[in-house]
Amino acid sequence: ACNEERLGSDLTFVIKHHANSMEASILKQEEVWYVDLGASKHMTNHEEWFTSLRKLEQLGYIETDDDTIHTIEHIGDVPLSHVGQRGCIKNTFHVSTITKNLVSVSKIVYKGMQVRFNKEGCFIEDDDRLIARGRREGHTL
Repeated sequence: ACNEERLGSDLTFVIKHHANSMEASILKQEEVWYVDLGASKHMTNHEEWFTSLRKLEQLGYIETDDDTIHTIEHIGDVPLSHVGQRGCIKNTFHVSTITKNLVSVSKIVYKGMQVRFNKEGCFIEDDDRLIARGRREGHTL
């Protein structure tokens, strides 16, 4: 179980999910978590990654960039580890029809953490301590 949360253009910042770990290297596209400025919630279609799943009290939907409406099937916690630390993406939506795993920058910032982007990649920090790191993919500006 998870005890604490630590955790759209040519440029994409990604964090890889592999056996409940986060790494900057990418092996399979479906294992990638996209650090998304536009996502209002964390979400994935991988039901098997969750340590806890519960149905929503009220039916919910999300709308993606292409104006497609997707049903939120569950909400739960996805455990991860990175740079020797264990953490959890709490209150993650399970949406079986989406094709990308999204980490919401706004949810991370709301929890009091910082998300920093530079030419080397994306860095999620809590009190100046590195929580997660992602690499930049795509073309440069």
